[in-house]
Amino acid sequence: MLNRDFKNILIIKPSSIGDIIHALPFLYSIRARYPKARISWLINSGFEDLIKDNPELDEIILFERKRWGGFDNIGYKFKGLTEFLRELRRKQFDLVIDLQGLFRSGIITYLSGAAHRVGFANARELSPIFYNYKISHPSIEMHAVDRYLLIAKELGAGISKIDFKINIPKKENEYVSGLINRIKKRPLIAINPSARWETKMWPLKRYAKLADAIADKLKAQTVLIGSREDEDRINELLSMTKSKPVNLCGRTSLLQLAALLKRAALLITNDSGPMHIAAAVGTSVAAIFGPTRPVRTGPYGKGHVVLQSSLPCINCLKKKCDDLKCMDAISVDEVFNSVRKVLKQK
Repeated sequence: MLNRDFKNILIIKPSSIGDIIHALPFLYSIRARYPKARISWLINSGFEDLIKDNPELDEIILFERKRWGGFDNIGYKFKGLTEFLRELRRKQFDLVIDLQGLFRSGIITYLSGAAHRVGFANARELSPIFYNYKISHPSIEMHAVDRYLLIAKELGAGISKIDFKINIPKKENEYVSGLINRIKKRPLIAINPSARWETKMWPLKRYAKLADAIADKLKAQTVLIGSREDEDRINELLSMTKSKPVNLCGRTSLLQLAALLKRAALLITNDSGPMHIAAAVGTSVAAIFGPTRPVRTGPYGKGHVVLQSSLPCINCLKKKCDDLKCMDAISVDEVFNSVRKVLKQK
């Protein structure tokens, strides 16, 4: 029923970094299916760099979530949100696809006024009540990339080619060249010791020992990455190291980070947004997992390694935990040996 022509399509995938990266192959599949359609993407302000200047998109619609959240100045915020939704209806989408699958995105899907509103039948927070076309998927665990492509398949799109292309402008590449120009003929290994959940973070002392082992035994240059919010954590890690990695925390935009990771031989990371950016630009990843499920949200594709303990409590999806034994169970030697193995394969 959905395998028909549409002329004006909206993709709703506001956040987060990893989720947006996972939706890129969906975008390319939909564009191939509807080469003449107008395709727009609704995204949270702050993440638009990841799809900026993408030739497959006709329009990026920014959703100011922080501006409209909370209960202060509620009259002003309600007016702004109402105007946003009114403008969305004026665009007259004939197909809206909710890849986010939450109550907020479901409401936006419904209030867009589109005749065809698509999402997953088992999406969260009652969002399926806002769809008039609900896509089921197998009960087996599958990666988010493959799950999104199930909708593309229902729309008649081919899903055999997986494309994550991120458009990195020349100026962003030149900026990164300036940051790393002192690194001479040595493999560049990026380290991301931060994550949004505290339960996803491997201990800093182990990251410090790992960085020193890489510098000493592999003669590689380690580079620390992160956002400005991660600066305290990065500085603490630096105070523990002897090798003194290059600190680029807070010095790159999302596109500049993509350019940096594209030049790296490897990224060592917790389960995080940079992990997905690295995989998207073709850089191998050594990912340290604790409570989350790599089969769903691990680095996509070949050439990566995932380190995770075999404790019975693994994959609990807890954001808080009094006993982080799943992370403590992963040793420095285990990660180092995995890094060396990946580099040898490359």
